[in-house]
Amino acid sequence: MAIIEVNHKTLREIASEITIYCSTQDKEMKAADVEIQSMLSSEWTGSDAREFRMKWVAVDSSKSQTVTLRESLKSLGESLTACANEYENAQAAAYNKANSLP
Repeated sequence: MAIIEVNHKTLREIASEITIYCSTQDKEMKAADVEIQSMLSSEWTGSDAREFRMKWVAVDSSKSQTVTLRESLKSLGESLTACANEYENAQAAAYNKANSLP
């Protein structure tokens, strides 16, 4: 019989790091957006500014690779947390079962 050994604490730590990364990335993107919108509304005009605005909108849109990656990472973090819960429960159940044996 095979033994599966999983450290559920490590899975939770990784999920937490993913959450922190996603939160930081989201905050940085919002800060960049504020700066870019400010720059485009007052200091920079012309065709270069319009082209840059279009490129930024593509980077910051809900369908961009940046947002898609962040959402995928969030999903991974949630899956790791769910796995950690399952493994922790299974380990506790196995431990309790072993302790109840005569």
